[in-house]
Amino acid sequence: MILVTGARGHIGNVLVRLLYDKGFHDLRLMVSGGDAAYIEPYAKEIVRCDIRDAKAVDDAVSGCSDVFHLAGHIHMSGSENQKLYDINVGGTKNIVAACKKHGVKRLVYVSSIHALTPSADNVIDETVDMDVSLCADEYSRTKLLGTLEVLNACADGLDAVVVFPTGVIGPYDYRTSMAGRMFRKYIGAKGARLCFKGKFDFVDVRDVADGIYRAWRYGVKGQGYILSGEECGIGEMIKMIARCSGREVKTINLPVSLVKACAGALSVYYRIAKKTPILTKETVDIVVSDVKISNDKAKKTLGFLPRPLEDTMRDTVDWHCSAERTSMP
Repeated sequence: MILVTGARGHIGNVLVRLLYDKGFHDLRLMVSGGDAAYIEPYAKEIVRCDIRDAKAVDDAVSGCSDVFHLAGHIHMSGSENQKLYDINVGGTKNIVAACKKHGVKRLVYVSSIHALTPSADNVIDETVDMDVSLCADEYSRTKLLGTLEVLNACADGLDAVVVFPTGVIGPYDYRTSMAGRMFRKYIGAKGARLCFKGKFDFVDVRDVADGIYRAWRYGVKGQGYILSGEECGIGEMIKMIARCSGREVKTINLPVSLVKACAGALSVYYRIAKKTPILTKETVDIVVSDVKISNDKAKKTLGFLPRPLEDTMRDTVDWHCSAERTSMP
């Protein structure tokens, strides 16, 4: 039996489909709640479990030979710090303890590129220091602390590997991730759209799932692998989304200082409305940082080969358009 936590998520459901297609049908899928119909065809068993519940996690891991730990919480505005810690750190501690107790053969932990701080020359690869004091926000800190829990357990005999995806986009986004919300906002856009100068690395969710699978099969115990794709400017991404939906738009760049001020003001609204913000001061800092992210190690060691961003954009727009049509009354 193979356990996948966070199986309802964007990466999770695509990984589950990949594992099933490769012949691994004894899949125990852990979800915290909500609709799981889109993963039910691939599940031998679905377990509804809060990753913060150590006893429930122990029961879910029992009888499993391998574990893919994807369950996590993403929030960049600084208003849910305790929840971030409880899920990203506490939940990972529960998984690690259960894997050690039940003799799991291999644990694959899905961390985040945000857990890694750039080197002095503004490059992120697997050799950078994992120093919690350098993390810029609580999400990054909790993902790094979770990563360290996994890596430290390797010294106690646990066989585990870690992957660090960048900005994940792509089809099969059933729960509409932050990136998915952005796509839906700009699909079919007309006229001019406001943005700011900045760029980030985006990777196809299907390639991330493949990279996770490859890390499981070919990764070295105690090692981490960056799963990145292609760097793209925010303005160009907006234009690409519109273009893939058959339209052309112009973009107007605002000063970064103004964008940060607006993001700070909007955070109050999102907190009151109990919604997850797309734009925060933290996300602005990330996209204007101009870091260079290297996936050379994953390419050389795992055979990781991400597809062109243009292909991902087209498939993502097509999927979201189809999903919207399906949901219409």
